[in-house]
Amino acid sequence: MAHWKVHFRSGPSDVFRALSTPAGRSRFWAVEAGEADGVIRFVLPDGRTDDGRVEEAVQDRFYRLRYFGSTWTFTLVPDESGGTDLTLSCGDAQDGSDHVSLLLRLKASVDFGVDLRNHDDGRTAAYVDS
Repeated sequence: MAHWKVHFRSGPSDVFRALSTPAGRSRFWAVEAGEADGVIRFVLPDGRTDDGRVEEAVQDRFYRLRYFGSTWTFTLVPDESGGTDLTLSCGDAQDGSDHVSLLLRLKASVDFGVDLRNHDDGRTAAYVDS
């Protein structure tokens, strides 16, 4: 299992809200990310779609979903200064660039209110095109 970590100056409730709500996800992850009955309909900037199932959610602490056939687990731990240490774990990860890209976009969105996506339909959601 692969793990990636990032620190947020924002508290766990802000980070969790970005991961767990359609409005939050659409600010950094997907063009659309509506949810019904525990299924998130992801529409990515490059046109790919996925129906991701929320497997477990614990308010401000833990969020696990199936995303493009892999299980993605976000663990949030508050720090002593009111921020959040987030760990993303993915058992099926072969290339971490999508994971790192997502975490950087999440941090930019939550901590700074910035959308790092390029909004160019001809490019992937990742920072570096292969």
